[in-house]
Amino acid sequence: MNLETIYDDYLERLQEERKEKYKEYEEWFSGSSAGSCYKKQWYKVNGFEPEPFDLRTKRLLRLGTIVHKDIENAISEAEPAKGVTVYLEHEIKLPELNVVGHLDHCLVRKDGDTVELYISDLKTIASYSWTLKFGREAKKKSINSTPYIGHYELQVATYALGMIRELSLENMDVSLNIVYYNKNDSKLKTVNIPVEALDAASAYWGDLNNFIDEDGNIEGIPPNGAIGVPMQEWECRYCQYSKICKGV
Repeated sequence: MNLETIYDDYLERLQEERKEKYKEYEEWFSGSSAGSCYKKQWYKVNGFEPEPFDLRTKRLLRLGTIVHKDIENAISEAEPAKGVTVYLEHEIKLPELNVVGHLDHCLVRKDGDTVELYISDLKTIASYSWTLKFGREAKKKSINSTPYIGHYELQVATYALGMIRELSLENMDVSLNIVYYNKNDSKLKTVNIPVEALDAASAYWGDLNNFIDEDGNIEGIPPNGAIGVPMQEWECRYCQYSKICKGV
């Protein structure tokens, strides 16, 4: 009996089940892909087959899923504070932007006429990434620097846009957060995201849709051949569509 083979087969079945579950949204952008390369997004919604993840990556992704589920269970079993409504793994939709996704945790607190929206997303990262983000040198660089709005921040902000729309919470207090979980030593750290991420997320999805609507030869655009292709240089090294993209 080969345990590695058994587990890898199991992960493969889970992946197929997940694909089937979200089949109706194949032509939608995923909220978790906020900030990604425009061409990568185009490949996805047009049904191009991505390169499968290698076995190591599949195991890492599964580990993140297990931690997510554990924390979700902990929140669901906790007694919420008075006036607080809890949303877990809640589906958000922004039809006008063709975006769908599932947020991790959302708390809505009502106190008279005051409403506060608290959204957080859990990210499992390795010790090296943790050091880059929270180590001594990272802290020095963060002093007096402009708040960073990257892929993770845009993702959380996208979920917030969906909840604001769903609950009619325009002009209400919004708290956006990322909870980082160190996979090596189980440390947890919550980082607040600037509210400017809401406008940045709205702009990203709007620009992406305009790019796809207006450009008639997206498949022929090479890497670095247009703004947003890619959004960041490192994307091409990890992109599941890199082989067909570089073959243009």
